[in-house]
Amino acid sequence: MAMGKLSSLGVGSNVLNYDVIEKLKKADEKAMIEPIDKKMKDNIEKQAELSGIIGMLNGMRGSAQTLSDYSTYIGRKVNVLGDALRATANPGVPIQDISIDIKQIAKNDINEVGTRFEDRSSVFCEQDTNLSFYVRGQRYKIEIKAGTTLGEVAQLITDKSGGTAIGVVMKTGGANPYQLMINSKETGEENKIYFGSTLQSDTIASGSLELTEGDLELVLKDAKGLDQSVNIILPPTEANSKSSDNAQALKKAIKEAIGENPDLADLLGSDINIGIGVGGNTLVINDRRGYQVQVYGSKAKTIGFKQTETPEENLVTSSKVTTTGRMSGNITINGVPLDLSEITERGNSAEQNAQAIAQGLDNVSDLHAYVSKDGKIVINSDDGEVRINAQDEAGREALKKLGLQEGTFAGYSKTQEQTLRLKNIQSGQDAEITYNGVTITRGKNTINDIVGGVSLELVSTTPEGNPATVSITADNENIIEDIKGFVEKYNELMPKLAEVTRYDPDTQTAGIFNGVSFIRMIRSSINKIFSMSSGSGLEIQSLIKYGLSLDDNNKMSFDESKLRNALNSDADAVRDFFIGIDKTILGKDTRVGGVFRVLNEDLDSLVKGSNSTLKLYEQSLTRDDKRLREDRKRTMERLNARYESMAERFAAYDAQIAQTNNSFNSVQMMINQATKGK
Repeated sequence: MAMGKLSSLGVGSNVLNYDVIEKLKKADEKAMIEPIDKKMKDNIEKQAELSGIIGMLNGMRGSAQTLSDYSTYIGRKVNVLGDALRATANPGVPIQDISIDIKQIAKNDINEVGTRFEDRSSVFCEQDTNLSFYVRGQRYKIEIKAGTTLGEVAQLITDKSGGTAIGVVMKTGGANPYQLMINSKETGEENKIYFGSTLQSDTIASGSLELTEGDLELVLKDAKGLDQSVNIILPPTEANSKSSDNAQALKKAIKEAIGENPDLADLLGSDINIGIGVGGNTLVINDRRGYQVQVYGSKAKTIGFKQTETPEENLVTSSKVTTTGRMSGNITINGVPLDLSEITERGNSAEQNAQAIAQGLDNVSDLHAYVSKDGKIVINSDDGEVRINAQDEAGREALKKLGLQEGTFAGYSKTQEQTLRLKNIQSGQDAEITYNGVTITRGKNTINDIVGGVSLELVSTTPEGNPATVSITADNENIIEDIKGFVEKYNELMPKLAEVTRYDPDTQTAGIFNGVSFIRMIRSSINKIFSMSSGSGLEIQSLIKYGLSLDDNNKMSFDESKLRNALNSDADAVRDFFIGIDKTILGKDTRVGGVFRVLNEDLDSLVKGSNSTLKLYEQSLTRDDKRLREDRKRTMERLNARYESMAERFAAYDAQIAQTNNSFNSVQMMINQATKGK
């Protein structure tokens, strides 16, 4: 019978009731449960305090680990004199001063389309137009259909070039504020965008290169469109010259030769451009106006010019070979009417039909037409524009058979003149610096391959005769800050250790870990670093020499001026005392000494890994807590069972007492009745 269900317990006896049972049970709980509860409470307190101590020790261990690490002592601080560049240095870089003249910084290529528009959605052109450009050794031709918007053209440029060239719509202000920009994504000369005619060499020959009269000749057009011959003279380069060295020398020689020609000098850098291709070992010759570029000379091909002239682009080339037999339909080309039924015959082959049409066009003064080797009709015009129109339905069908389309087809020069009006705003160029008297060029403004471990970021050019200076020094401030952090963590830990291990004989009170020897030993294990020293006499090394000391209350103080002076005068001695030195012992490299190395190892043994001293103790407390909870549960179950049984026995006794009382009451009643009236 469970306790709580005998609601009439004690009715019969007025003695054997629940109050008696509860008093007995509480007495047993005090004797059996409260000791377990006290142990559980002590265990929880120990776990909480231990967790805090482990956290503090881990913090100190982090500081000790940093101060015992070699990399801490090879940190570098960089100071730059001037605003022309920024610099960073890797740890261990030799302490030094670097002087750099910045002649020019790397830039990306920026070009603007001269036509301005009212909005991004404005129509870019009313007729089909081609936009072609050459960048990073690749030619891109973008077909722009009539009605394409300004924003769509910008996206076409970016998409077709794979992001090598970026089409950007800029709002510049005014009545028609929007303008198309065509920019290179990356900086450097090899990312320059070339419009018009472009001739790129193969890899320029390495080794000694010398050019005399007749070895290399360029034919370029002057401002009037007339041919100008430019002879290139190049003094011999070094025998060990790399291909890139010769490419740069050749570029310089060509620019000098063009600059000396009075009919071409004003075009250099705007309409005529000489540059270096991808990889730095090829040469690029460009005429922005679209005129043909030619290269001659006895050494042209051996130098690297396997292709000696830019190909001429035809304005119109039919997409297929035409049909056979007599054709019908009326078309006009540049206003010249052609009745195909009159110029073709019934028995004509496709080639005869093509030749007949080409001959009919070629007889017109400003048109030039011929049949290519593959049987297609090619049409060009002196004014750089071909206009094709069908005059009837038969004419439209005939154009399909000829592989021609209706519309206006303009060459580059015409498109440049009427629609594009391209203008170079900023020319893609390499960064150029002078270091140790040597001129160095790079395609980017971030340079990390000149001084080992030093990264330079060029910001602007330096004034003539006033180079930027980069001073690389030891970063001692980090060490000082690390020591400050160590002192702070030490002074946080020690009062806690004193609190949990204390014993007051007057009050006979003790800390939670008073009897735990390995907790009491932590303080002495850490403090032994103050007894460590090396050297002798005036050269003796100790923590006191470097500004660390303990007072009578076990509080650590730090005089940073002592450590700073020591680092400035002999940083190696400080490093060796803090981290130890490597010695060969019994044929094995071993690190010996080092106050923070020793401390770090001691702290590792306390808190690092599951087998460390405090981690094992933490696990034992967890196990004790589990065991105590199980003991308490079993003890309570036994007590509950005992008092449930007692309640049942009390109920039986109470019934018997009630029955006896009832019998006695009956006898008493009979006695009372018998004696009544006597």
